[in-house]
Parts: sequence; structure tokens; C-alpha cells
Amino acid sequence: EILNATKQIEAFLGIQSYINGGDLLPDMHGWPISPDFALYLIELLEANDYDLVIEFGSGTSTVLIAKTLTKAAARREGKLPARHVAFEHLEEYERKTLSALRKAGLADSVQLQLAPLEPYAAENGTVYPYYSCQDTLAQLALSIHRDGLRVLVMVDGPPAATGKHARYPAVPLVHAHFVGAQLDVLLDDYIRDDERQIAQLWLVDINRWGLTGRLIEKKMEKDACLVYVRNAGQC
Repeated sequence: EILNATKQIEAFLGIQSYINGGDLLPDMHGWPISPDFALYLIELLEANDYDLVIEFGSGTSTVLIAKTLTKAAARREGKLPARHVAFEHLEEYERKTLSALRKAGLADSVQLQLAPLEPYAAENGTVYPYYSCQDTLAQLALSIHRDGLRVLVMVDGPPAATGKHARYPAVPLVHAHFVGAQLDVLLDDYIRDDERQIAQLWLVDINRWGLTGRLIEKKMEKDACLVYVRNAGQC
């Protein structure tokens, strides 16, 4: 009954959004991000002048980020608009995300990339199936390299069924390509033990790299955490 009531409220808000602005709101229950997570994501994007947003896993969040970055672009006072890249490993979901972006008129605002899972050998000796994203990350690092680079890393994939600590490679991969950048890492589904363990593994890595890491837990429907990764001089 609670779930049905929630979906009815979402549907009503969707109708209002369409009537007032012509936009349809994407679904936010089930697999997609929950509304409280979506609001926090908007707040992060509005409060921070990010140069780059990287998503591991696409969908509702991709449309939401693209919309928010578009609104924020006019306030960047001469700076280049934030780049936005989203990796999706399943062709079905890549097509759905692209369709949603087109409906919102945002298809050109996002570098949506189909990135099938491939073996990633981590420094801890474990091989994880992870997005085939390294070439794209390397190209991004070359194209937007600058001092004080600020990057938001949104981690909402791959799914837990992929294997233990399936989302762990996100931080080591991004750090390897964006050394010296300020990273804000937003991890969804922190209510699960696996995600909590991943966040702790990241903190161990961050310390080993000689960086400072700080974790903030966010109580939500599925919980989330934000991990700040900084050089000593950036704290």
C-alpha cells in the first residue's frame, strides 16, 4: 500500500511537471535511484562547480544530471560547461537511457557510452568484471587536464549480482587517470553490506595513495555515502 501510494504521488507530480513545463519525470522506484537520492544529487551539482561528472551505470540519474548541468551552465561565468560521461554495460539499458535523453532534448549533453564488462585486475590482486571504460577515461583526462579539476563520480553499477564488491573498481580507475583531481564519489545502495565494505576498501586505498579521504553517510530509502578524495593541500 505504501509503495502504491508513493507511485501515485510520483505519477501526480509527473503530470504537473508535464503540464507546467512539458517534461516527463523519469521513474524513481524499483531499480532506478530513489527521489531522496535524486534530490541530494541535484543539491551536490548545484553547490559544487564540477568540471566533470562520471557515471558508472546509466538511467534516471543520467537524465537528472544532464538537466541539472544544463541549468547550471549559465551560471559558470565564462567557464566551459561541465563534461558528463555515463557508462552502461547493457545494450538494452543504454537504449532506454538514450531514448529518455532524446525525449528531454539532452542527447547531445551526455557522452553515453556502451561499455560491456571486461576483466579489471586491481592492485589488491583481485580481478573484477567492470565497465570497459579505460580508453575513454584516458581521453577525458587528456582533453580536460587542468589544475584544481573537480570531478563527481556517481557509482550506481554494475548490479550486485555481478559479484562481490562489484562496484569497487570505480575509485581506483578514476584516480589512476585523474591524479591530483578533487574527487567526490557518490555511492548508491549504501544500505547493503557489500557497498559498505566497498567504501571502506576505498578509504584504505586513498590512505595508501597518500591522499586524504572522508566519508559522509546519508540516510535515505536505500542509503548512500559521499567520499571526498583530496590531496593534503586541498583539505
